[in-house]
Amino acid sequence: MRQRSGMRSLWFGLALLLAVLGWLLFRSDRQDLAGDLDRFKYGSLGGELVAGIPYPIFVALPQVFPDLLASHARQGRRADGSGPADYRAFGLAWESGRPLPIGFSIKRLGVERVTVNCALCHTTVYRLTPDQPPRHADGGPGHTVDLQGLLRFLFASARDPRFSASILLPAIEQQSPLDWHERAMYAALWIPLTRLALRVAEDQLAWMEQKPAWGPGRDDAFNLPKYVLTQASWDDTVGNTDFPALWRLGERSGHLVHAGGEARKVAAVIATSTLGTGALPFGGFDARRQWLERFLSDLAPPPFPGPVDSALAAHGGALFASHCAVCHARDGARTGQAIPVEEIGSDAEHVSTFQAKDARRMNRVTAMLGMDDAELQAAQGYVARPLLGVWLLAPYLHNGSVPTLDDLLTAPSQRPVLFYRGYDVLDTDKVGFVASGADAQAHGFRFDTRLRGNGNAGHDYGTGLTAPEKRALIEFLKTL
Repeated sequence: MRQRSGMRSLWFGLALLLAVLGWLLFRSDRQDLAGDLDRFKYGSLGGELVAGIPYPIFVALPQVFPDLLASHARQGRRADGSGPADYRAFGLAWESGRPLPIGFSIKRLGVERVTVNCALCHTTVYRLTPDQPPRHADGGPGHTVDLQGLLRFLFASARDPRFSASILLPAIEQQSPLDWHERAMYAALWIPLTRLALRVAEDQLAWMEQKPAWGPGRDDAFNLPKYVLTQASWDDTVGNTDFPALWRLGERSGHLVHAGGEARKVAAVIATSTLGTGALPFGGFDARRQWLERFLSDLAPPPFPGPVDSALAAHGGALFASHCAVCHARDGARTGQAIPVEEIGSDAEHVSTFQAKDARRMNRVTAMLGMDDAELQAAQGYVARPLLGVWLLAPYLHNGSVPTLDDLLTAPSQRPVLFYRGYDVLDTDKVGFVASGADAQAHGFRFDTRLRGNGNAGHDYGTGLTAPEKRALIEFLKTL
C-alpha cells in the first residue's frame, strides 16, 4: 500500500508540473456567456489548468472509440446495442445547438479546453411520456448522469493504443480543420499530454473499481476528496450517495449540509465541490465561488407538470404538518439537523466514510490553500432537508435506494429489492421515475439494494398511514 501511495504521489506531482508549464506557456481568453443561467450551465470554474481536455480531442473520442463508448455507457442503450453515439450515452443533458452537454465548459488556455462544472451533476432530465423530448430542470439532481461510466470511457480510451496522433488527428480534422503548425502541436504535445493526464487521473481514481458501482445519479461523494485531495490510504468504506438538488440554498443558512452534515455552511460545500472539479484556489476562484452561492441562493425548482387535486392536497398538507414538518418544513424544529443513524435506520455506510480524522486531513489541505470557508467535519448522521421539488428528487433516501414516494411510504421490508434507476420518464402516480418494465431495463441501471451502501431500510415515517392518507400526502408533496 505504501508503494502504491508513493506512485500515486509521483503521478500527481508530474501532472501538476505539466499543468504549471501549461499555465506559463499558454494564454487564456474570456468566455462569451449569455447570462447567469448560461454561466451556471456552461461557465468555467477555472479547472482548465489541471483538468482541461483539448476540445477537438474530447469531441473526437466517441468517434474513435465507439466500441469503448458502447461497453462503458449504460444510458440510452437498446437491446440491440444501438443508442447515442456521443456523450449523451452517459445520460447527460444536451441542449439543441450546443457543442457539448450541459455541465461542460469550453474555455481557451493555449487551446480550447473542456472542463466540467456544477451543472453536470445538478441538472435533472425528465419526460412525461416516452415519446416526448427531454426537459431540463436546472439545479436539480442529475439522476441520469453516469459519471463513473464517463470516467471509465475516458480512462479506457487513454489506455488504448489507438489514442495516438496517427488515429486521432484524422478524426479531429473531421470536426476542426488544422493548419500544419496546429497539427504539429497536437501530434507532439496535446495528444500525448492528454493521454498522460488521463492515465494520471485513472491512477488517482483506481480505488473506485474496488467498491460497488455508483450507477447513474451518484458518486462516492467523500471518498473522492479523501483519496484524491488528501491522498489518504484506501480503506473499505463505501460512500455512494445521490447527487442532491441545489435549489434555494439561501434557505439553508444555519443548516448542516451535505448528506451526512459534513459541512456547517453552504459556502464550504461550494468551495470544496469547486476544488473537486480541478479548479485551484487562485485566479478568480473566490469570485466564482461567491457568484455560485448567490446564484443558487434563490434558484427554484419547476412546478409539478401534471394536474394536482387541490382538495386532496389540502388534506395531505395537514398530514405533512403533523407527520413530516418537524424535519422537512422550512422552519421545522429539526430541519437542517443531522438525524442519528440509530434513529433514522438508513444505510450507515455513508456516515462511516468521512470520519473526524478524514475531516482533519481535508481541513489541513484547504487551510494550506488559503480556503477559509471550506472547513468540514465528520459525518453526523443524515441531514433532514427542507423539501423542495420533491417530485424530481427520486430515487429517494441519501443513496437513492427507494424508487418512488409510494415506495418510501411502504414498510422497508416491502420496498423493491431490485429496480432500474436512471430512466428519465416520470411516474406521476407513485411520484418518481419509472423503475421497472422493459423501457426502464433497457435505459437504466440495475440497482440492487442488497449491495453495500445500497440498503433501503430506515426512514419508516408515514408508513403506518392508511392508504387514502398516503395518497393525500403524496398529492401534497407534488406541490412542494
